[in-house]
Formats: sequence, structure tokens, C-alpha cells
Amino acid sequence: KSPEASKTKSVGKKPAILKAARRSGADDLKQIKGIGSKLEKLLNSLGFFHFDQVASWGEQELAWVDENLKGFKGCATRHNWVAQAKELMTSQQTHAS
Repeated sequence: KSPEASKTKSVGKKPAILKAARRSGADDLKQIKGIGSKLEKLLNSLGFFHFDQVASWGEQELAWVDENLKGFKGCATRHNWVAQAKELMTSQQTHAS
């Protein structure tokens, strides 16, 4: 393995990340099809805790995420996480009001 293998790869554009979940607490990313507890931990370690973060990914950010999901490459695109996150945000807002 090359020393670069341990660093995040620079395919696409790195999305905005958070150091920790917001005060309201992290969203249950496992509600997105294709995300289990291992993948949720990996996403948290990359700085993703909330549906709105996932929902805001454009093509470039999605490419970066797909490339940096060690052991789960391409998962975000395959399972259409962005669309799912948008739907979950909409249903959250519906329940909140």
C-alpha cells in the first residue's frame, strides 16, 4: 500500500463537514437505505452527522464521498443517498410542525 492510501483521496470535491453533531444530536443516518451501523460510524468519522449534509451533496461532493468510503466505495451513488436524505428531511419537517 502506498502512503497516500491512508489519506482521503482527492476525487471530486470534499463536502462541508462538521467536527461533531449539532446540539440537537446526530440524525439516524441508518434510516437511509444502504447505511448500516459500520457505515454510519465511517460517515461520522468523516464529519457527516445530519440528513441535510447528505442532501446538500452535488455531483462533485458525491464523487468525493464515494471515493472515500473505505470498503463501501460507490455506495452513496448506488443507493441514491442524496435523494433519500432529502426525503427524510421533508418527512422530519412534516413531523416537526
